[in-house]
Amino acid sequence: MGARPGETIMSAEIAESVSVTARLVADRRRFEQIGEALAARRPAVLVVAGRGTSDHAAIYARYLFEHALGVPVALAAASLLTQYRIESSSPQSALLAFSQSGAGPDMIALVESARRRGALTLALTNDATSDLAAAAELTAYLDAGPERAVAATKTFLAELVSVALIAAAAARTLGRDHAWSNEIEALSKRMADAHAAASSWVASATDRPIFRSLLAADRAFVVGRGFEYPSALELALKLRETTGTFADGYSAADLLHGPIASAGAQVPAILLTTDDATRASIETARERLRSAGSPILIVGTAAQAGDAADALIIPAGPSGPLCTPVTAIAGLAIVESIAIRRGKNPDAPEGLAKITKTL
Repeated sequence: MGARPGETIMSAEIAESVSVTARLVADRRRFEQIGEALAARRPAVLVVAGRGTSDHAAIYARYLFEHALGVPVALAAASLLTQYRIESSSPQSALLAFSQSGAGPDMIALVESARRRGALTLALTNDATSDLAAAAELTAYLDAGPERAVAATKTFLAELVSVALIAAAAARTLGRDHAWSNEIEALSKRMADAHAAASSWVASATDRPIFRSLLAADRAFVVGRGFEYPSALELALKLRETTGTFADGYSAADLLHGPIASAGAQVPAILLTTDDATRASIETARERLRSAGSPILIVGTAAQAGDAADALIIPAGPSGPLCTPVTAIAGLAIVESIAIRRGKNPDAPEGLAKITKTL
């Protein structure tokens, strides 16, 4: 699918994420086999790794696999291997490495080290022929199609959906709670509804005070909690990449441990709130931000938004693990619109390349 006249590539690829999700869910068996293999190994610890956008997908995996497997899940410290030559994997561990291109030298090095030391290794990549895929024992191919915009959107969402499919199968194999996965079949529809709601909100955004605040701001917060925390991190990154806003993503809990001191009338905040379990925590953050004078945009269901003056209402649906791609796709549409109205080119931000290789 290409961009229509007058449409950015980023916008087209955000919209395309809905069909990518439907395709992944229809092809779910290959992801379920990976989840079953992971469960069969019963790792004592799971390590996840990624850079940039893929790091945020890895953080989602950290939350979801700890829930699905019932074992500790940690973020890899890649520099310990690549800069200090310290290896830490064992046959009792498993490593999940995320790289949309599959070309990141540090991710490849982590996988090679872990596999050499007997750990189960899994690559999540959009290039099934990449060096990362070749290095890993198992590969979850994202099948998102070529992504031309520098700012990754549909590959990020494909990573989230792939993780959900793998984790659901692992939890089911181990006899752990996987009731949340019953909503996977409806995920692409809910993402489509959220994207439509965001597009409608954006279409009339010029007259909204919160949108004017986001356009004018040099700084901003994006806040989530639990399964919406990875979306907060990713949306803050996309604001930095495409609009030049110095945005930070926070857990609602971490926001109150110091960063709240930076809140104020010139620092708008986007709050993600579709998950019933974290509603009280987000509401506490909202009250503190309001007291500090920060303009606030609520991205959530009508029940969560309550009496908020500025809210993007997402149709109600499942809470918990599957809320992540739903809030992400809505937030990405907002970010793209801010970039356009700031006169930026979100398809090719200055100083950035599509593939960044670090070691």
